[in-house]
Amino acid sequence: MPVNYASTLLDDLPYANLAIGAAVGATAYAVKVYTGGRKCIWERDWAGKLIMIAAPPEPTTWALIHHLLHLPSPPQILYLPPLPSPLPDDLLMMLQIIKLSASANPLAQLHCEALPPTPTGVREFVRKWSTVQYGTAGEGGRRVDAIVLGGAWECQPPPEPYRPGLDENNKMEDDWTPHQFHFHLITALLPSLLRAPPERNIRIISLVSPGWSAAIPGLEAQMENKKVVGQTGPLAEAAKRGLTSFLLQTQLRLILDTLASATYSKKEIVPDPDKPLVKARDTEIQSNILALSVVMPWARNEVVKPVWGEGTLLRWILWTLLYPIVLLLTPSPSKSIQPILYALSAPVKFPGDDLPPSADEGQGKDAVDEKVKAKAKTKDLDEITDPRRNGVRQGDVVRDCGVIE
Repeated sequence: MPVNYASTLLDDLPYANLAIGAAVGATAYAVKVYTGGRKCIWERDWAGKLIMIAAPPEPTTWALIHHLLHLPSPPQILYLPPLPSPLPDDLLMMLQIIKLSASANPLAQLHCEALPPTPTGVREFVRKWSTVQYGTAGEGGRRVDAIVLGGAWECQPPPEPYRPGLDENNKMEDDWTPHQFHFHLITALLPSLLRAPPERNIRIISLVSPGWSAAIPGLEAQMENKKVVGQTGPLAEAAKRGLTSFLLQTQLRLILDTLASATYSKKEIVPDPDKPLVKARDTEIQSNILALSVVMPWARNEVVKPVWGEGTLLRWILWTLLYPIVLLLTPSPSKSIQPILYALSAPVKFPGDDLPPSADEGQGKDAVDEKVKAKAKTKDLDEITDPRRNGVRQGDVVRDCGVIE
């Protein structure tokens, strides 16, 4: 028995050494739990829904797909690796392993389609997506409930450079950057997303590097026409891409809310004859398509290891020696996906939801407390009462299972 064997080995050790070992183990476990971050407690019924994941094949992507497929009511997942067809054998083998692990649940469906980040790749995918047989989709077309966009937050290079091919005019086409790829993909899918019923909640989630704030001094220097110093390296490049992701999501949020305001606004504007008529967007209307940003944690494979660097024997030896400490101080892939799960599953908040109820509604403080206590039977009380952790609204930035400013 392993227990008897362990007791035999530890029988001759003094009590002081055992106490020190237990204290060190408890401290290491506490540090590991703390560095893992918060865990998403919100759940959502994903049965009959579809999630697109456009991200490179990496441990965090595999952990996200694996977790979603093993939910009690799993969604259908369409994985879109940014690679040309045919896909590598190791990627197909990993997908097959994940599908076999979830084969006990017939609702767990995983599909994969190559989507190279080129004009031809996006055009062919959208053409296939828009072409459906009669009776296989609703009047709004194929259903999409969430789109996860990765590839811009990692500090490591792309999985394998795509060899550009020939376009329709027999000219060599260039690769798109991750943000160009995301922009053109969302733009091409936007007509089908806008045809969805207004009660359907769709979330477009962009993953951002954890070191995005490192690019703010360089941006301020550029705005003041000063020389940028020290903005090199994989982390600095990922930080610049993080700021670009924020700007892209901000513009997308304005576009979506403006379209929703033009469609569903019921305000009757009484024109003033002395002033020119200016059509203003109704800020009280929020689109059912949410543009969210998720600041990822310091993942060991996507961030820490590329920043550490590879290529020399000394770096490899130091990485091997310090790897136990890296395992202790960095979150695992299952912990790294918790902010993504929060952005996918947290309830939707609308303008005015965080305001206290008025007195004429007949809901005083005691009534609100009773509702909170009733919800606390199934959820953590902190997650319900904290406005940063009880839901997401249009344009929110999520980090550590909470909304940040």
